[in-house]
Amino acid sequence: MDRRLNRTPIREQIYNIIKKNIIELKYQPGERLSIMSISKELNVSNSPVREAISMLERDGLVEIYPNAGPSVITFSNRRLGHIAQAILSMLLGSFEICLQSQQTDTLIELLQKALKEQMSHMNLESQPEYAKYSIAFEAAFVACCSNPYISKQYAEIEGLFYLTVLYDQWYIDTNRMEAIVEHQQILGAIMNGKFETAKTLLSKHYNRFRDKAD
Repeated sequence: MDRRLNRTPIREQIYNIIKKNIIELKYQPGERLSIMSISKELNVSNSPVREAISMLERDGLVEIYPNAGPSVITFSNRRLGHIAQAILSMLLGSFEICLQSQQTDTLIELLQKALKEQMSHMNLESQPEYAKYSIAFEAAFVACCSNPYISKQYAEIEGLFYLTVLYDQWYIDTNRMEAIVEHQQILGAIMNGKFETAKTLLSKHYNRFRDKAD
């Protein structure tokens, strides 16, 4: 852990440190988080650590069970389906705003840039590093719509989305090329003005999680 704490509120610093460790898988799914150990390592009292963990619970990255304490989230098919459904609703909503505000050219440019980055890093050995490039394609929809409320919602769930993508790659074993091809198809439909087809492809891209939850 990085022990250097700055002048921002302590609970937010601790929140960011723990969140970073969860996202980078230094804390594994299901791993118990010891408030006492974290407090000792960061040389702070237990109270801001508890507050930080409550913030992480709000984000869906931590679960708190009575008499068991906080743990990093674990993934079930049902939970994966719910997360995918939430992400899909944001993407479809963002896409619709882009269409209504005639920002398709901007969206295409952002998607092309994200896809190019994803493809150029396809052979990265690090799954966590590659996942960052993979979800940048979806983030382009949110960035393009320029709606601060949607952006805030997406930012709150982005860490959970990132872990879902990692879980998909490691445990469901989704092929990287398969995901890239799906992204290419979505982009191609938008470039050709087939917006309803693009929405259908987006839904298909995420409904595989929902299907597993049924």
